[in-house]
Amino acid sequence: MRKYLIIGLVVLVAVMGLVALAGCGGDDETTTTAPADTGSTEPAEGDLQPLDPPVTVKVAYDNAPGTAGIILADKMGFFEQQGITIEYVEFASGAQMYTSLAAGQVDVGRGIITASLFNGAAQDVPVWVVADSGTNVAGKGSYFTVVIRKDLENEIKDYADLKGRKVGIVSVGSINEYFLRKALEKGGLTIEDVEPTIINEFPDLNVGLANKALDAAVQIEPLITSGEEAGILTYFKDAEEYAPGEQVAVLLYSDAFAKNTEVANRFMLAHLQGVRAYNDGIVQGDVDRDNVISILTQNTFIDDPAVWPKMRPTGLDADGKVLEDAVAGQQDYYAEIGQVDEKVTMDKVIDMSFADWAVQQLGPYAPPQ
Repeated sequence: MRKYLIIGLVVLVAVMGLVALAGCGGDDETTTTAPADTGSTEPAEGDLQPLDPPVTVKVAYDNAPGTAGIILADKMGFFEQQGITIEYVEFASGAQMYTSLAAGQVDVGRGIITASLFNGAAQDVPVWVVADSGTNVAGKGSYFTVVIRKDLENEIKDYADLKGRKVGIVSVGSINEYFLRKALEKGGLTIEDVEPTIINEFPDLNVGLANKALDAAVQIEPLITSGEEAGILTYFKDAEEYAPGEQVAVLLYSDAFAKNTEVANRFMLAHLQGVRAYNDGIVQGDVDRDNVISILTQNTFIDDPAVWPKMRPTGLDADGKVLEDAVAGQQDYYAEIGQVDEKVTMDKVIDMSFADWAVQQLGPYAPPQ
């Protein structure tokens, strides 16, 4: 069995890890800004009135860029328009977040897909995947991918060159290792051909590369861009080449919240308005960009507005679409490594009805012209 070198504290396999680079925390104070008139965030005309009385929705706090849809929906007033008040709940770990979702103690969360999603569904304790919350954007560069130590860029030019190298990942049996395995497969290698090295947090991967404790790493933005600018690392291969169409992170509903259809639908409607504002301002870079960057700078760990235009953006599907085949493929992976005993069909873990309803109200997303 592959032995994993561990640097620092051992990272337990996250049950449903939040994709966070600088930990949770921050100012939960809510300030409302008038929604931007983007044309793609406004619901279709109809008789939708705010919920009365207003409903409080408990959301797991995550200040990563993938939470942009929720943050913008909150700060731009879209939740308020639906009669929803957001109560942010902080968690020390993704495992705690998932446990609270499964118990119905928190309504909404986001994170990477791990084995417990499928194990919970097999035991009739579902947590529902309801929308995309993190994919690589084709043509924009991968926000989550393998990187190489800068001084080794002339030695590690192709996948097969990873053989025998120390590769940093932040947890075993999660999307980090999954992407590494996919890259190794392109070079005819397996996980046994490298030395996976567990690092506590994503920022520490750059430290490991800088002090030459690592040769490569599975890293995430904005640490890829900052590492490039500091001369620590070089972008290796676009993940669309070795892991095309993969689902990195998802939006999650507790089973209890999902059964409250009216509120769950309204939450999704506002959330997708926030996602569309993100796509218009960050991915397309055309509409209300300065305002969107200002809000995200104040409410995510990327607190330098100059970083947002430079880094490879986190992909957030403006219609909420989840890559079902990718989710199924990750279940196969967890079963292969012995973390899933009983596989389930995707209708036991994915429910797109909320996003479908929201898109019916908003219309399909069209990038700004």
